Amino acid sequence: MSRESVDDRQRDVRRNRLQFETSPYLLQHADNPVDWFPWCDEAFQKAEREDKPVFLSIGYSSCHWCHVMEEESFEDPEIASVLNASFIGIKVDREERPDIDQVYMTMAQLVTGQGGWPLTVIMAPDGKPFFLGTYLPRQSSRGQLGLLQLLTTVTEHWMSHDKREELLGSSSRIVDVARSLVGSWSGAEFPADAWPMAVSDLMSTFDSKHGGFGGAPKFPMPTRLAFLLVHWHDSGDPRALAMVTKSLDEMRRGGMYDHLASGFHRYSVDERWEVPHFEKMLYDQALLVEVYLDAYLATGKRRYAETARDVIGYVLGRLTGPEGGFYCSEDADTEGEEGAYYLWSLRQLREVLSADELRVLLASAGHSVTDKPGEIEVNLREDQPFVLALRHPSTEVAESLHMSPSEVDGNLSAAKQALLVVRNRREPVPVDDKVSADWNGLAIAALARAGRVLDEPEFIVAAERAADFVMYQMRRDDGVLMHTYKDGRCTTPGFLEDYAFLGYGLLELFQAAQHSRHLQLSVRLTEQMLELFWDEADGGLFQTGTLNEQLLFRIKPIFDGALPSGNSMAGILLAKLARLTERPGLVENADRLFATLGKAAASHPSQFPGLLIGHRLHNRRTRVTVIVEASDAAYNRALIKTANSVYAPDHLLVVVPGNGLKSEAAALLPVARDHKRIEGRAAAYVCDRSKCSEPVAHPEALRTLLLGDRKAQ
Repeated sequence: MSRESVDDRQRDVRRNRLQFETSPYLLQHADNPVDWFPWCDEAFQKAEREDKPVFLSIGYSSCHWCHVMEEESFEDPEIASVLNASFIGIKVDREERPDIDQVYMTMAQLVTGQGGWPLTVIMAPDGKPFFLGTYLPRQSSRGQLGLLQLLTTVTEHWMSHDKREELLGSSSRIVDVARSLVGSWSGAEFPADAWPMAVSDLMSTFDSKHGGFGGAPKFPMPTRLAFLLVHWHDSGDPRALAMVTKSLDEMRRGGMYDHLASGFHRYSVDERWEVPHFEKMLYDQALLVEVYLDAYLATGKRRYAETARDVIGYVLGRLTGPEGGFYCSEDADTEGEEGAYYLWSLRQLREVLSADELRVLLASAGHSVTDKPGEIEVNLREDQPFVLALRHPSTEVAESLHMSPSEVDGNLSAAKQALLVVRNRREPVPVDDKVSADWNGLAIAALARAGRVLDEPEFIVAAERAADFVMYQMRRDDGVLMHTYKDGRCTTPGFLEDYAFLGYGLLELFQAAQHSRHLQLSVRLTEQMLELFWDEADGGLFQTGTLNEQLLFRIKPIFDGALPSGNSMAGILLAKLARLTERPGLVENADRLFATLGKAAASHPSQFPGLLIGHRLHNRRTRVTVIVEASDAAYNRALIKTANSVYAPDHLLVVVPGNGLKSEAAALLPVARDHKRIEGRAAAYVCDRSKCSEPVAHPEALRTLLLGDRKAQ
């Protein structure tokens, strides 16, 4: 809980202690009448000294319901009076302290069966909770407990000896059960049938009409889609590929996607991807770019490449800082209303667009229009706000409106440009300009891969800038990676996800730029990850390491949700680095990690698609293509472009320059030693664990080698 005391700093008495923080979320609450503390020893010591329970509220800056609860309750003088008199209030940014969020979210899900933000926790001064919930309205209504009633009841119970004992007994039981639950995730060998079971589970929950999995609310779940593409690659099962392309197409057409400035919103509140929850997260952009790139390589359909390119354009334009680091998110709210920045009414559209532009836009969105030029008849009220979704392709719209496809495309493009000009005049959505090491790792990987696949060198340059920023601005002098950066300050040592995700990003960047320093840094981060987070007793990796604050219990993150878990990404990283560098220690750690987490994978394997991908990489013949360059630069590029143009999820790339590997690179890459050109020409070798192919000098021959025994493409 260590954090410097704020009592000895010059303080604006009109604001609470959060005024000294850098987190945009905490600063949003600095003007609340609630006497908030950040998470620190001082707050818990004060609770102990004054014999008060702790009120903990966890959220993040782009969270709509966090804004609602602040406006309804934390800005309310009556609520603030009760909190200040009877509780010690603590605010936590879940993006800044994911360890705190993970511990209390685990207990909330155990007690209530659900989770979400804002997370509301009331606990004893020792940190053990006796109430856990999410958003609470100010007043109780319609059977939902209100915050004011909750605070009053807890205050009364705390003042009663018998009732307090009940609360404390409950808190101890919650912690004991949660501790035993997270400890039960380790053990047993990795099940042989986990892969087919996961495929079966995903097929049973797939929404064949709208794509994605399950009903509303619906999240993109890119790791599941990546898993299904790998399954298609291995089996040739057309159902798996169809599930992926259906999901990607529907997300791209629906309101989940920003059709004016690109970028995906966090999730859809309906099953059709129509109405999103409007915040945009960096990690969603990064993970979806990778899946769209994979779909492009697997199918050859340009629309997937174009979507990836457009999303990267959004990231570079809106979520990139001047020093190269990538920001966390854009908010859902403007002017106190969720989605106000993105919504349109028919009246607003009429004021901006010509008749033909409006007809094409509405028809593309699925609203019926008359077929007479200049006449508009739709099932929308003039001032009814709606989300812009463009579900129908230009060929369909052209047929319905008796236009040519080129006329439709021209009018739609003009309409989007005109609407974007108007939208840019609106109050902009706030940006959370923290830089987090873990999400930057994902973005670095996405941009590096996009640079390779789409032959866009500027994407690789952007990935390099971000990597340099994180590695040189977010590490202490002793080499310890820090979790977040804001306004020149890094306050928290990195977590498992920071090391695993950034190590993964640097490995992808090495394959794109072929600079050995990126591989060296990836290996170094992986070594530090194992030193800091490895569970020597049972295997696997904890979220918190030896340098992090010790909370009520330690968690091994394994569930793959909106993001892959820390252990899943660590498994993928270990498997790839072990193959590339042939270091026995990495192989042994990968062996033990997958054996350790076998019990979890056996229970509900579809919840662990990232773990299954890593296990497959570790146990299959992960291949390395070695290209030895020669003097003909164009021919070198042709071979490299071929290596980057095949969907091969078990494939790594090493390019040996014409003057050979430098000593440090040669030491890291035994697989790339001793390969020669063919009669002075560039040559490519495809190597598995036991041998390398005969060298080939023609791009088509390399493509044939890379496709190998694939049953699909």
